[in-house]
Amino acid sequence: MRTDHQSLQAFVVRCLQRVDVSESDAVTVAHVLVSADLRGVDSHGVARLRRYVDGVRKGKIDPHTEAAVLAETSTTAVLDGRNGLGQPASCAAIDIAIEKALETGLAMVTVRRSNHFGIAGYYALRATRRGLFSMVGTNASPQVAPTNGASPMFGTNPIAVGFPTDPRRPFLLDAATSIVPRGKLERLHREGRVMLPGWAVDPYGRSTTDIPAVVNGLKAREGHALLPLGGLGETYGGHKGYGLATVVELFCGPLAGALWGRHVYGRTGAGLGHFFLCGRVDFLRPLEEFQAEASQMFDELRSSPKARGCDRIMVAGEREYEVEQDRLENGIPLRPAVIDDLMRLATENGVSGPAWQEGSTPSRTQAGGYPLAVQDEWS
Repeated sequence: MRTDHQSLQAFVVRCLQRVDVSESDAVTVAHVLVSADLRGVDSHGVARLRRYVDGVRKGKIDPHTEAAVLAETSTTAVLDGRNGLGQPASCAAIDIAIEKALETGLAMVTVRRSNHFGIAGYYALRATRRGLFSMVGTNASPQVAPTNGASPMFGTNPIAVGFPTDPRRPFLLDAATSIVPRGKLERLHREGRVMLPGWAVDPYGRSTTDIPAVVNGLKAREGHALLPLGGLGETYGGHKGYGLATVVELFCGPLAGALWGRHVYGRTGAGLGHFFLCGRVDFLRPLEEFQAEASQMFDELRSSPKARGCDRIMVAGEREYEVEQDRLENGIPLRPAVIDDLMRLATENGVSGPAWQEGSTPSRTQAGGYPLAVQDEWS
């Protein structure tokens, strides 16, 4: 089932406004979420909407606050998210970093006391569109064990790096520092597929492929843990993924003045930290020269010998760009479980759902008993 991105954004805004989020903040959150869906990062798209709606409704996220600047120099700033939505605070932070970098050449901004901010790549791309290179990261709720460990000690800690290599198709690496996110395991289980050994461990630190046990253990925080990039032990570089995750944690926790590791969610709400680093390419060399050499490098990578059975070598960000172009033209496909949850949110909040494209009809039997007015608007 598909819907266009504008209809989906409008739906997100309606839901958030019903729980007293300001229109400007709701629009920001909607844009970040739908951008993830457009780029094929479905795990961080509208599938996360309930997390924000319920978080506000239950008092875990403050919808009325605004990020405040605690300290500032010509090249740095420290923001307090004040337990508000992560996306508005992060947009404010990256925009400050952009303006400072444009003026001075290099700038870094951190955010403390924040919540989940969506995909890190959204903010990195915001900088590349202004001709800057960028690096963005966030810590997250503990799900990943350190190398040789058996208990979750830090989050999937994504990091995004963007370069203004091409105005339309900038280089963007946006990746978690864990070998796999929990959402992928849930999707594999729904599809009846298996997980590979070395992706997660049981409470004794042993490799396990029991998806329900891992997912339930992560939710309950009872011993099961995902593993860093590289997997179990050091044989395939698990210690390197662990090291990268620790780097992100240092930037986002101790350096940002935010909470870290197992402490990021406390009684007073979230204490996540983010960092945003931006720099001017043309302070190092002419932008056109950089872009020309980057283009040559990418062409050599794409044209290098292919592994048997493979017909294409890609550069980071290309697949997401191509998915985005398809979804802008043909609509965003949503999985049945996501559709059902959006329908429930529509009913719970008394708003109309997104407009489905012709030929798409949501399953009312799966969602179960919706008011006729809501059902008709989804038809």
